[in-house]
Amino acid sequence: MAINSIIGQHRVRDALKRTLSSGRVAHAYLFHGPEGTGKLAGALALARALQCHHPVDGDACGGCPSCLKSAKGLHPDIHVLMPITKDTDDEERGQRIQRVWEDPYQPADMQSLPSLSGKSGSSNLQIWYRIENIQDWLRRPMSYHSVEGRYRVAILIGAERIREDAANAFLKLLEEPGKQSVFILITDRADHLLPTILSRCQQIRFDPLESEDIALAMQHRGAPPALAMMLARMSGGSVRRAIALAGNEDLLSTREDVVTFLRKSFQGRGDTVVALVDHMARPGREAVKFQLGILLGILRDLMLLQHTGPSELIVNLDQLDTLQRFAANLPDARIDDMIEAVEQTLFLTERNVSVRLALIALSRSLQASMRGHGTRSLAQDLAAG
Repeated sequence: MAINSIIGQHRVRDALKRTLSSGRVAHAYLFHGPEGTGKLAGALALARALQCHHPVDGDACGGCPSCLKSAKGLHPDIHVLMPITKDTDDEERGQRIQRVWEDPYQPADMQSLPSLSGKSGSSNLQIWYRIENIQDWLRRPMSYHSVEGRYRVAILIGAERIREDAANAFLKLLEEPGKQSVFILITDRADHLLPTILSRCQQIRFDPLESEDIALAMQHRGAPPALAMMLARMSGGSVRRAIALAGNEDLLSTREDVVTFLRKSFQGRGDTVVALVDHMARPGREAVKFQLGILLGILRDLMLLQHTGPSELIVNLDQLDTLQRFAANLPDARIDDMIEAVEQTLFLTERNVSVRLALIALSRSLQASMRGHGTRSLAQDLAAG
């Protein structure tokens, strides 16, 4: 992973190359910003460039022994850490770190990928950096002389998950860094880090990616151009989310179910809606949340068509004709109310509420809004039965 191969983030790439060209390397960096925007790719690229024997214009040459080792995750002076559960063994931790080196845009940490087998698992695990992790994985290797590199580099994925006692131990490392030591902290939630840690890091912000950059990255991964752009616009600026959507074999059929749900809700045929709701709810709560996310995307496309006409911001570009017909046939539809109803349903789905009942209540609310009528909250509808 070279700096020039980071997807998008041109401001960040330029800043990193200026730092390396000048030789003014900070002892600690905080890479922060939304999930899936390239923070880990940036950290690996910076680590590789720091160890390169023959850097070119502030980037790794890609051909020296150091670059070849770091490309495979084998450089002895680059340490990648991630928070784990207390009973995670070394073999699994090693497998997850290897995934990081293979592709920094794919999920590898336990929060985003609870199970390496691909089976669904709980993301509510006690995933932390504990004080013994800081001592064993960080203090010891970062206190020795480097084995062969110019620097000792430690990359902490999910730095917001450092427990308080471990954070205090880590803070001592930041206050008294060894010579030629560089710490790179990665987080989606900088506000969860101790202020004393934040103050000792040079902060580099990663912004949501442009759709064009994500679409090009997805084409490089084999997606046809039209599908790549649709995935990019559905991703919310996150390559990781675009990759996850591309790996969902049911994406297009799920979207068809969602469009049918919208159509049947307008028609108001109770028996048909209930049968469709049963079909949608059967796979479980997470599947329903995914369906509702697709529905939000469709409704936001309809709002764009209603207010501005066809736009470059349309997500479901391949369904433009269907969306335009829908917008033309329902000129009085209160789409902002429809979006609010879906967001309420998402909120309820994450709680201990029957997803089947929530979807039926949503159908009633959507019907009223599509006909230009005001609606009550879904909580009122559910309480009324």
